[in-house]
Amino acid sequence: MASGDLSVARRYASALFGMAEKRSEIEGVSTDLNTVVETVNSSRDLEGVLHHPRLPKAKKRAVIEGVFGGKVRPDVVNFLFLLVEKSRFTLLSDIHKEFGRIVDQFSGQANAEAVTAVPLTPAQQTALEAALAARFGVRVRLATRVDENILGGLVVRVGDKLIDGSVAARLQSLSEQLKRTKVV
Repeated sequence: MASGDLSVARRYASALFGMAEKRSEIEGVSTDLNTVVETVNSSRDLEGVLHHPRLPKAKKRAVIEGVFGGKVRPDVVNFLFLLVEKSRFTLLSDIHKEFGRIVDQFSGQANAEAVTAVPLTPAQQTALEAALAARFGVRVRLATRVDENILGGLVVRVGDKLIDGSVAARLQSLSEQLKRTKVV
C-alpha cells in the first residue's frame, strides 16, 4: 500500500471510530466491519463488483444494501456508501486494519508476534506476554511462530515496533563490525 493510501485509510478509520465512540458502539461497529470485510474477501464476485471502476455507483450502493442492509448497523452501511461515493472501496481492508489498530490503542491492547528458533513452552509464552505488557504498557495478544533461520533468541513485533534479539541478527552485526575494523 502506498503511503498516501495508508494516510487516507487512517483518516477513514479514524472517522468511523469517532462515530462509533460517540454512539458507544465501538464493539458493534468493529464486529460489523469484520463481517463486511470477511464477506467481501470471501466472494470474488462481490469484491469484483464493489472494486470495479466503471460500474455505476448507484449499482454498487444497491449491491451493498442488498448484501449488508439489515445485517450490519445502518451507520456501517452508510460508511460503505461513503467509500463507494468517494471511490475508496478498494481501501476497505486497509481501513479495517487501521480501525482495529485504533480500537486496540483505545482499549490498551496490542497484537504481538514472537518468532523463535524452537517452540515456546506455555510458561515462556506467559512470561513473554507479561514482559511485553510491562514494557509497552498494554495488554498483549501474543502469537508465536517458529523460524529455525534465526538460529536462537527471538524476534518480537508489537504493533510497528520490532525487537530483534536473534542470534542471526547478532552474528550479522558482529560481521559488519569486523568488516569495518582495520587490521594492522
